[in-house]
Amino acid sequence: MRKYAFSRRSRLRLKNDFQAVFDVGRKVQTRNMIAWYVLSTGSNKYGLMVSKKTGGAVRRNAIKRLLREAIRLRQENFQEGIRIIIYPKAKCGIYCLKDAVDSVEELMSKADLLKKSEDVS
Repeated sequence: MRKYAFSRRSRLRLKNDFQAVFDVGRKVQTRNMIAWYVLSTGSNKYGLMVSKKTGGAVRRNAIKRLLREAIRLRQENFQEGIRIIIYPKAKCGIYCLKDAVDSVEELMSKADLLKKSEDVS
């Protein structure tokens, strides 16, 4: 059960961490989200930013909860050493866990951050 944890160590929390990804990271966007990412060494770290344009506090927190859960469930399919910031667009269509999982997988495959088929164990 521990391998599915989404601990504080797996999150980008400090302003300097976010700024480092923005400065040298690559940008990719899909229909629902924009992401900036850097490949590095070590464990994966994820950051979420949800704008007030997305809606009120309840809607923003719901999106963050859904995206954290989607990442938590699918993180074993991602390459190692990713530092990524995910930013849902204002009119994103994320209303349930299935929408969030589909959006995260679409984003990661477009950025080519999924493990290759021979790497998946």
